Amino acid sequence: MYEFFEFAQSDGERQINSRVHLRERRGRIEVFKDGELYAVFAGNDREFRKAVMIQLARLGVASFRELCAGFQVDRETLERYLIRSQERGLRAVMDEKPGPKGPWKADHATRLEVIKEFVNEPGVSDSEIARRVSARRPIQVDRKMVSRILKHAGLKPSPDADSVQEEIPTSQLTFRFKDRP
Repeated sequence: MYEFFEFAQSDGERQINSRVHLRERRGRIEVFKDGELYAVFAGNDREFRKAVMIQLARLGVASFRELCAGFQVDRETLERYLIRSQERGLRAVMDEKPGPKGPWKADHATRLEVIKEFVNEPGVSDSEIARRVSARRPIQVDRKMVSRILKHAGLKPSPDADSVQEEIPTSQLTFRFKDRP
């Protein structure tokens, strides 16, 4: 029954100025310009949020201060987005770090094997767990994959005994400063 009443579905509304306002509904952000729907994007879509801010700033429908308050970003951030987009286009404001490259390479059974090994022998290294699981499963498992699986499962990965780090005593550390001419 609530589907008939739009106000019951609304999570929040922010007025940027008399020409622009934002409305959050069901995890989406709706941007209205001059009373008409201008853009809709997922609440977690940072790139589209940046693109909308840049376009609204370029159109001049709101001041920087108003846009920053409405989208909850710093003025320096918005200015950086605008400079990048003017120099290299909208693609320049996309995040530098991409997300995961794809789904887990380890299937559910392999992940369970890793967790079983860790629980059954908590002192064993990640490399040893990888060797044991790789011998029983069709997938090649390395110590980094073991570490990621254990972190994802909420278990603390054991330190890897195969990678020995030499500790240098502080008495051997010296600092040398160049004399300025």
